[in-house]
Amino acid sequence: MKRKNLLSLLLAIILVLGMTVPTMAVNGVQNVYITGSKTVHVGNTIELDSRISPGYLDLRDSEYTWSSSNSSIAKVLVTHDEDTKIKGAKAGTATITVRINGTNVKATYKVTVKKAKKVSTSAATKKIKKYRKNAKKIRKNIKNLKLASTYAGQRNQYYKFVTRIKSIENKLDRLDNNWERKYEMGKISYAKYNTIELKVERVENYLEIVEDYLDAKFSYMFDD
Repeated sequence: MKRKNLLSLLLAIILVLGMTVPTMAVNGVQNVYITGSKTVHVGNTIELDSRISPGYLDLRDSEYTWSSSNSSIAKVLVTHDEDTKIKGAKAGTATITVRINGTNVKATYKVTVKKAKKVSTSAATKKIKKYRKNAKKIRKNIKNLKLASTYAGQRNQYYKFVTRIKSIENKLDRLDNNWERKYEMGKISYAKYNTIELKVERVENYLEIVEDYLDAKFSYMFDD
């Protein structure tokens, strides 16, 4: 019986601590700040992040409350979380507010919603097709390559191919990063960004095959 009472007491203590510790953390918050894009196009979303001060405090998601001064313009998609997503509903401006529940601490952030802008993926798709064509050309060149008779000669041949492959990889990275920034700034939808990302990934996967083929051609002598 005494053992049951002791277990009950321990559970009660754990429950009280679980309720009081977050409250103590909330009471210690001095400031909260919002960061993220200030513009979004109609139909697209942006992510806003919050940061509290002092930074060592740890709050529950439920202790944050996000709101919009005009949901018909900028709608808050995530109400209780450290971060949130804002969707542009119609052109205009709205003030986004994050509050720390149980305190007077809050921060505001003005967001401008712009009219939907058509962004074509045709130019990016054309570039990606070009990069894949170049990757196929590299593979063909590797296949038809006559290996040099010396170690130094083969090493030179090998790294010339590595340079060509890396060049395509760098171009793909820049293209993907550019479209990712457009998405993060609310200029394009996730669906449109994802379309480009998947096409880039397919070429990157093919380049991995080309790299493996290159290593095999040189009997893995220069596979660092």
